[in-house]
This record gives sequence, C-alpha cells and structure tokens, in this order.
Amino acid sequence: MLNLLCVCHNGMGTSMLLKINVTNICNENGISATVEACAHGEAMSFLMNTDIVLTSPEIVEFLPATDAKIIATTNLMDKAEVTRLLVDAVKEHFPDEIA
Repeated sequence: MLNLLCVCHNGMGTSMLLKINVTNICNENGISATVEACAHGEAMSFLMNTDIVLTSPEIVEFLPATDAKIIATTNLMDKAEVTRLLVDAVKEHFPDEIA
C-alpha cells in the first residue's frame, strides 16, 4: 500500500479537495493507497512515511529533502491531469501497487 501526501500552502482547502480527488482516482484505477493532506510547513512530519507527494510547482521548493516521488501539477483541481500524473508515477515507480 502506498502512502500519498497532498500538500498546499495552508493545509485546509486545496489539499483537502485534492485528497478527496486523489482518493477517488486511486479507487477508480486500482491503486492501493492511503492519502493524507497537510500544509507545506507540516510536510516534514509526513515525509518519512510518504511514497508520493502531490503539490503545485511553487510549493516544491518549500518541501524538505525527501526520497518520496514529487508530482507537481499546475492545476491541482484538474482531475484528468492529476489522474494522468499519478497513474504514470505509480506505474513507473511502484508497479506492484496498481491493479
């Protein structure tokens, strides 16, 4: 099971909506995952157990160094784009986690 983290500036609105979308994307595409959401300032406490981070390009520079795969999307609410990026990343880096 993968651990996914959705990160935005404040950890309330955008990341929570992204978490809902990512959970649905995982269910629709047979990806076994748990999904969390937080602000970039809280990310450090999650990153040690995170496989993939989903965020926007401007937040990437605020994230601490991590071994997690970073997915930066220009529109976190564009389900088609997030789906494509997430499914591609899982297929490339975690192929055993997708049905």
